[in-house]
Amino acid sequence: MKALLLLPCLLATGLTAAAQTPITLTQSNFPALPTTVELYNTASITGVMAPTVGANQTWNYSNLTATGQTTATYNAPSATPAFAGTTRTYNYTLPLGSFQVKGVESQALTATGLTYLGYTIPTQRFGLGTLTGAATDSLVVPMQSVAVGATLMAFPTTTGTVTKNFYRSGTTGLLTVGLVALNKTPLRLVQRVSSTDSVAGYGTLRVPVAGGASASQVLLVRSRVVEVDSFYLAGQPAPAVLLGALGVTQGTVTRSYYDNFYRAGSSQPVAGFTYTSASYQTLQSAFYSRESTLLATRPSLAAAVGGLSAYPNPLAQGPLVLAAGNGSRAAVALSVRDVLGRQLVAGSGTLGQPTALLSGLPQGNYLLEITAADGQRAVQRITVQ
Repeated sequence: MKALLLLPCLLATGLTAAAQTPITLTQSNFPALPTTVELYNTASITGVMAPTVGANQTWNYSNLTATGQTTATYNAPSATPAFAGTTRTYNYTLPLGSFQVKGVESQALTATGLTYLGYTIPTQRFGLGTLTGAATDSLVVPMQSVAVGATLMAFPTTTGTVTKNFYRSGTTGLLTVGLVALNKTPLRLVQRVSSTDSVAGYGTLRVPVAGGASASQVLLVRSRVVEVDSFYLAGQPAPAVLLGALGVTQGTVTRSYYDNFYRAGSSQPVAGFTYTSASYQTLQSAFYSRESTLLATRPSLAAAVGGLSAYPNPLAQGPLVLAAGNGSRAAVALSVRDVLGRQLVAGSGTLGQPTALLSGLPQGNYLLEITAADGQRAVQRITVQ
């Protein structure tokens, strides 16, 4: 994601209030599900202070000023995903000099964490005629799948959690340049990435939302990523003059420093900052979530209806009933997914009334998503026997 007006009153305070208990992120409250669109506002960093780390913080960013909007879109995997266990995919672009190579990242949500499984690239061809003067010169990126296996969010994550990754990935192209007798010669980009994600604090975070400022119990996850890019031509370090013509440099080192705030019930950060250095003091950019459920006066669906239960569970035969603790008979949208997050069937129902939506499904475990008319959502795990 692996990118103004003065805010004179903005404070990022570390003042202690009543003692707070740190939340813990697990698979059950970190719904990194497919077919998800995450909504964000980019924000001005003028006058914004970096957050204070540590326990029992009160971070107030309710006066952030939006400068634009961005989205992150996740999709359900195909019936035959490139990597076994894929929960969702994400389209990305790999810059290669002046060329933009399109690819798809695959992620898996499991009991141990959200994992970056790897990426796939479809066949793409880039003409080099404007660089070499020969219309037949080209860079062809063939179809390929590259396994990674890095942990994006470990479960459980709470105060004191530190997650480290190191991986090496290689993307291959075929280079044809007649002037230097290259004919579909393998050109390989090797990326060595090391990352450290640490829970640097916990407390209450406020950000602006429509209708008021939300107050969420959050974890502050501080990240450091170092990437080194190396290029090889026919198995040997690529000549600098060739790489210069392609607009890339051997051994480029990219360092990234950023903070993300996470709350329970969402896999989308509530807010985040990037920094210019490892001091984590000088801000480079800021964003905050546009999730409709951020407003503190709008609780989760389960909380809003006094608790939510599904019975019979396990389900042997017959209909399933979703019961609200307060007896609500609200209309809801229903979606059944398998353990890989793929949607199997969708429909509508009413709380307190039976639904046959799971009838006919084979034995196994399923996720039943329940969404109210105002967007509040809950997920129930159902076992079919």
